[in-house]
Amino acid sequence: MKVGFIGLGTMGQPMARRVARAGHEVIAWNRTRARAEALAADMVVAVGSAAEASQCEVLISMLSDDESLEATLWENGRLVTAGVPGLVHLCMASISDRLARRLASDHAALGQAYLSAPVFGPPESAQSGRLLIAAAGPLQQFERVRPLLESMGRAVHLAEDAPAANVAKSAGSFLMASVVESLRDATALVNAAGVDPREFTGIVTQALFPTPVYQYLGGMLANREALHGARVPNPFLKAAEQCSASAAELGVAVPMIDHVSRR
Repeated sequence: MKVGFIGLGTMGQPMARRVARAGHEVIAWNRTRARAEALAADMVVAVGSAAEASQCEVLISMLSDDESLEATLWENGRLVTAGVPGLVHLCMASISDRLARRLASDHAALGQAYLSAPVFGPPESAQSGRLLIAAAGPLQQFERVRPLLESMGRAVHLAEDAPAANVAKSAGSFLMASVVESLRDATALVNAAGVDPREFTGIVTQALFPTPVYQYLGGMLANREALHGARVPNPFLKAAEQCSASAAELGVAVPMIDHVSRR
């Protein structure tokens, strides 16, 4: 396939590299052009604009947030992909379901298809092709782009409605937010009682939650608490806020999500 790639950050760059190494023709744009040019050895061609990167069969976007995507893909209220009928836009970034809904509508008006396919996994998983990709959108289009997705990791199709994947992604990130908040409170409590929080976290990650998430986050938070350092910021709270907004739109009562998002 001819693939356009927009957004070559810590995650996007190794993802684009894997797509190119799978034998697809890749053209790429990034605000910092050097990041696109760094993929020349993998036969990725750097182009001068997002509109130029859209001259393809499948456009993959991996920009950091809603604001970056909106600023990049719309010019004068119209998608830069206009004029490319049949294009499939595969947005793999962690955007809101609100923006995904707008993308699906605007692409449909242009005779194009849209799928949300946010990823679960760290940069190391992007480099090794072991991402878990949660996709939603028309099943026929999902099957069309499956070879691209499988070059980056394992893909699952969740629903026909594209924004559902973004709700699933933010719900997963909410769970991470709640892990940070609960570990932070627990380590503060045991520290105040005279227990080394690092010893406590060792018990928790061996007997209760022997998972990489608890081991990594628990160790970091416990060490900071033991050394009386500044509180570690919770990088997942924005996702909790998004979950709360989505729940309000869907009419679902989510008291725990609301509580964490307010913190």
